[in-house]
Amino acid sequence: MGKSALLSVASSIAVRSGLRPVRGLRALSGVDSHTVLVVDDVERLSGEEIERLARFRGAVVLAGDCDPDVLAVVDAVRVPLRPIGAEAVVEMLRRRFDAEVPPELAALCLEYSGGAPGVLSDVLDAVADLDSVRDALPGLRLPRLLRAVRRSWEVLDAGAVAVGRAVAVLGSTSLDVLCEVTGMGSFRTLAAFERLVDARLAVAEPMRVRSPALSHAIRHEMAPEARERLHRAAAQVLHRRCDPAAADHAVACAEPVGARWVAPVLHDTARLHRAAGRPDQAARYLRAALREPSTGENAQQIAVAMADLHLRCGIAPRADELARQRVAAGEWFDAVVLDWQCDEDLLGFGGAPEVPDDPERVLRELPESGPRVVPSLALAGLALLRRGSEQVVLDLAPRLRSRLAGAERDWLTAWEMWALRGNHAEVVRLMHDLAEASPLRGCVALGAAAFVASCVDAGRPGDAREMLVRIGYTGTLPPVWACDLLLRQRARMHLALGSARAALADAERVGATDLVEQAKAALVRQPRPARCAAWGRLTPHESRIVLLVLEGETNRAIAARFGVTQRTVELHLTRVYRKVGVSRRVQLSSVFGPA
Repeated sequence: MGKSALLSVASSIAVRSGLRPVRGLRALSGVDSHTVLVVDDVERLSGEEIERLARFRGAVVLAGDCDPDVLAVVDAVRVPLRPIGAEAVVEMLRRRFDAEVPPELAALCLEYSGGAPGVLSDVLDAVADLDSVRDALPGLRLPRLLRAVRRSWEVLDAGAVAVGRAVAVLGSTSLDVLCEVTGMGSFRTLAAFERLVDARLAVAEPMRVRSPALSHAIRHEMAPEARERLHRAAAQVLHRRCDPAAADHAVACAEPVGARWVAPVLHDTARLHRAAGRPDQAARYLRAALREPSTGENAQQIAVAMADLHLRCGIAPRADELARQRVAAGEWFDAVVLDWQCDEDLLGFGGAPEVPDDPERVLRELPESGPRVVPSLALAGLALLRRGSEQVVLDLAPRLRSRLAGAERDWLTAWEMWALRGNHAEVVRLMHDLAEASPLRGCVALGAAAFVASCVDAGRPGDAREMLVRIGYTGTLPPVWACDLLLRQRARMHLALGSARAALADAERVGATDLVEQAKAALVRQPRPARCAAWGRLTPHESRIVLLVLEGETNRAIAARFGVTQRTVELHLTRVYRKVGVSRRVQLSSVFGPA
């Protein structure tokens, strides 16, 4: 434990011993031999408080950088506390989570906390399990550490506070860089930094805040405008020095920096992250680069790099980004819109697809890479599907799969599923692979449509419904051609499950005349629920919900139909259960009859 925790233990021991612990230098009237004065962070005491402490003649327990000569404390017993080491960190993690701790995770926690056991304890209180520690550390906010920073600023002068904030934003830095960022002279900056060292907030060689946790707390304590001003100044200063860290400060700004050098630097940094296998970081830098002013050639390179991340790494695009990429990205823009057309934010960017006249030739001549791979593969597959020539996909699949990756391979998987509908086991295997991709992508909707069709043909519509619930395709879908195919097969699934009303709604939306007639005929054949006395206890809306439940609709599907939350549907059903004297959903049919 740290010094603050030791003070708490000392106070508890004092109480059990019949003493009265008093925290801080409050009014000490009525002090007697049974009073124990407990003071934390003694190095932050003012001159007046030190004099009051020196005049106190009772028992004193101090924590911090204590100097007995200055404080006139006699008969002092010092208990030196040093930063904890890796073994103590491993022990704390093991006790908290009852699991083996990887050495690299222990080293990361030790570095983040700076060896302060109280900080590490607060970290462990804020995370749920051992696996989430690594991801949580960069953005973790520790209220107790934040309060400690604010107390430190109260006893430090404005110059020291300004330098402390600049060091927290810069990270490890040198004196000349710190002077430029703060706009202060070297002597004044160095004196202010030494006051931070004396306050145990910073360390020298190199100049930095004592720990990453403390640095994060200082940055969080700042107003957003002040923090961004420091990031802008740091970006400008480091760029003049050809320091690659300039990109890190430029990307941290919420608003564009506005300088011509920013976009190329951010683009180069994004390329490094992409090459290192960090596509999310690369997207962060490219999104910042899109906001900055840039020349035509550089703007095109940035737009193409961003589109490549959308297609190959599964990073969903944003409508405002596509608006900037429309001209610069060219064919890449069309490929992104086609691949992500199930995202409702992108519906205004694309229209109905035009299939090629000779899709087999398109697939045979498919390039190994480039902006036309996804559109060519998707549109050629759609043409083959409309002609009933999916076997061509199976013939070409082995050759294509060996050189396709990312979005391209997902499109090939979707068309293979359509071609393999007679082999239900293989379709199931491919669907489980494709279900890991984002449901906003058109290829996932197409693959789901093939899976539903195969399940209905195999007499297993329940499996299809479970998969649609898992992916999130049970409610209203965007009006795009990929979803139209899915809605047609979903209508068949509803018919197989006996949910004629749901089948009719899907079939009417896509204009499937044959399925509309089948659904209407099923509604005519369906016996109406017996209007027993229990129906009279329900409100009209509760009656509609019960009818849909009896037809096999899920709570999520019912919520989407009525435009309410799933929780609202659950509350309505709970009231129904109470009214008719049942406790579970499956008991409704025994009260109201079959659908």
